[in-house]
Amino acid sequence: MSDQDAGQSTRSRKRPPFRRLSSDKRREEIIATAIEVFLARPEDEVSIDDLAGAAGSSRSSLYRYFDNKQELYAAVADRVASTVIERLDQVVADSPSWDLMIRLHIYFDFIEEYEGIVSGVLAVGSGRAPEAARHAAQRVRDHIVKITCATLNVKKPSRTMEMVLRSWIAGVEWAGVEWLKTREPDRADLQQILARQLGSTLIGAAPTDPQISEMLTWWVSVEPPDSPFGVLLRSVAGLVDVRMFADVARMLGHQEP
Repeated sequence: MSDQDAGQSTRSRKRPPFRRLSSDKRREEIIATAIEVFLARPEDEVSIDDLAGAAGSSRSSLYRYFDNKQELYAAVADRVASTVIERLDQVVADSPSWDLMIRLHIYFDFIEEYEGIVSGVLAVGSGRAPEAARHAAQRVRDHIVKITCATLNVKKPSRTMEMVLRSWIAGVEWAGVEWLKTREPDRADLQQILARQLGSTLIGAAPTDPQISEMLTWWVSVEPPDSPFGVLLRSVAGLVDVRMFADVARMLGHQEP
């Protein structure tokens, strides 16, 4: 073998083989980049060229993984929804009301982190949001209903209970989007208000739904006195002064015709 042949052989051994990213890995990188783009700019202000440029690829390369911008946005919406679901599932608390408080804290952490796209992916009533975003938002809401029922020891909610939970979730989403605009009221106070709101709404619904009534009996029995639910009950009791107590007694003594 000549010196020239040997040199060529050595260089060929030293040159690393050309490697392409796997299709799945490249797709994941594009989604991650698109999330950053949509965090900075609303979906309707972003073009496919913007996304391709941010991902360091051409339009034609991007189209190898996604048919159009809407399909990429669907993947982004699904990824963001999966992120919040995964975080909410990690909660392990000592009581139902602490469970709710911790999940509300996680939710508000999440909407702060993803503030730029929350209104398009998870906000209530965003009529201009693409269908993919609305589908992702609904997946999150359905999951919150599921984990809240598990927290409250309910295997299958009655229609009334499901309506109460979904109404509460809609209120939490709306409050979160509004809070992002001004950061008022204090976040910790708002989280407490929202947690107490669920308890008070369920108490209000209990007389019309046996399942809710039974669940509340169980809930009170497992709550420690210093829990958020215990604080709520004491707060309500503290509102009853002597004059109000007389009115409460009058109403309690009323006999239905």
